[in-house]
Amino acid sequence: MEKRTLIIGDVHGCHKELKKLLKNVNADPSSDRIVFIGDLINKGPSSRAVWEIFRELDAVSIMGNHELSMLMLAEGKLHKHSKYFDKLRKEFGSEFDDFVEDVHNWPLWLEDHDLMMVHGGLVPGLHPDQTDPWHLVSIRTWDGKGHDLKNEKNPPWFDFYEGDDLVVFGHWAALGGLDRPKVIGLDTGCVYGGELTCLILPERKVVRVKALKQYAKIN
Repeated sequence: MEKRTLIIGDVHGCHKELKKLLKNVNADPSSDRIVFIGDLINKGPSSRAVWEIFRELDAVSIMGNHELSMLMLAEGKLHKHSKYFDKLRKEFGSEFDDFVEDVHNWPLWLEDHDLMMVHGGLVPGLHPDQTDPWHLVSIRTWDGKGHDLKNEKNPPWFDFYEGDDLVVFGHWAALGGLDRPKVIGLDTGCVYGGELTCLILPERKVVRVKALKQYAKIN
């Protein structure tokens, strides 16, 4: 039997929903490959609890925009996510440095045979290794130049995707998920009161659990 790959959408600190989702899909670290699509942290009830579950699972995660901004802030650089940083440092306490070191090792994307996993999306015409890291974790729409990646007046990046690999991404909760033949979006806004989503491959099955409450407002 082919080994399952479980890909989990943006958790954002929703540890109780994550535990329920893992139970519902019968996640087994000894036989399943478990991958998080990024943004494990911030906004929700406990980033630390999510990280502890992540480590227990011996899972891997790609970098989300919230992890990349945390690394910047840890290096003393300015970022708009600074409002989350002090809370993270306080929550993780003596383990904060270990957490930062762990996240430093997370890749910006994962490419595996006919599968590509990235947090934000792909810049049209470019492979991830040719792409600005911030574009990989934050792109939503495409203006043709890469200056404005969130303008809803522009078409979504995946309208331009013509590759053969299945691309799985997160980051865009307002979509409520996306299912196209070659593109699947997994951010279904759990932290905003939506759902937490897991994609099971190779059967391409989607499993979701409802949020216990709304922890943050979507912007």
